[in-house]
Amino acid sequence: MTDNENKESKKNNGTKPAKSEQVPVQVHSQYVKDMSFENPNSPDSILNNWGAPETHVQVNIQYRQLSEEKKLYEVVLLFRIEAKNKEKDKMAFIIELAYGCAVSLGNLPKDNVEPVLMIEIPKLLFPFAREIIANGSIQGGYPPLYIQPINFEAVYVQRLEQQKAEAEAGKDTKEKASV
Repeated sequence: MTDNENKESKKNNGTKPAKSEQVPVQVHSQYVKDMSFENPNSPDSILNNWGAPETHVQVNIQYRQLSEEKKLYEVVLLFRIEAKNKEKDKMAFIIELAYGCAVSLGNLPKDNVEPVLMIEIPKLLFPFAREIIANGSIQGGYPPLYIQPINFEAVYVQRLEQQKAEAEAGKDTKEKASV
């Protein structure tokens, strides 16, 4: 037995190493699902020193189940970034990115599936998507656009509150309609 095998055997009390089934989250692949860069007022926006544009960032998260048997999901971060010169009231550039991954959730309890898909997986994907956006702005002739980190927990809580408010509004409407 080698030293490494001997150490591993002592850690597990002589049993075999833990099986991969115990891994609750496994990312199988990450990919750009869709990306576009629009530079509608170039080269004017680049050559005539428009200055720093005002940037508006929209972020959405989508997920769907790919295989119930394998507990396989696709999670996609959707970004739409508009950079506008406020003085000229003209668009400098628009970046749209759909960055996704295929992930399996192993033996994760059912109540934890949505929070993992809406919080933890986006946390894993964000740095890669951020770098792609920065490179896109560079390739468009602008300085790198590094978007600020996103609190995906707050986004998830806000989504839950919005769904709850919509459900209550729907319930009130149904009660009034049936009276």
